[in-house]
Amino acid sequence: MHTGRKPWKKGDMCTETGPLPLTAVYKKCYSYVGQVPSPQPQPLSLGGGCEYIGTVVHELGHAVGLFHEHQRSDRDTYITVYEKNVAPGSLHNFRKTKPIDELKWATYDYTSIMHYGEYAFSKRRNVLKTMEAKDGKTKLLEPYDRPGLNDNDIDLVKKLYECK
Repeated sequence: MHTGRKPWKKGDMCTETGPLPLTAVYKKCYSYVGQVPSPQPQPLSLGGGCEYIGTVVHELGHAVGLFHEHQRSDRDTYITVYEKNVAPGSLHNFRKTKPIDELKWATYDYTSIMHYGEYAFSKRRNVLKTMEAKDGKTKLLEPYDRPGLNDNDIDLVKKLYECK
């Protein structure tokens, strides 16, 4: 988890907000979105298969308040989601967020660490796509296939926390 925190310190993004106390839980890959009000450290789950830097950075993105890019309310303009290809019990990973939960000043970003890949939660991995970009050329990568935050992710967090 400590290695996954390094990209978030890039350029001293938001040092004035103070640290986000986290505790590791080793079950699946998940985090709450935003800081949960509690005197206890916030759980961040990094179970088996979550050891990739991109996955850790993705889950930390949730902890600081970022939703999935592919769940934006305007996502249908940019991607096609194939619900029939989604594994049973996994459709919630593709539900759109409410516009009130979104940061409307951000453009849709196919390369965000918060965007799932084309076969995420597929009934048949690497056979049935669960989503694809409408531009016909962009390949959607899983967070674990990404090197970490891109400039748009950093700018989004700066806007969220009103950092310079």
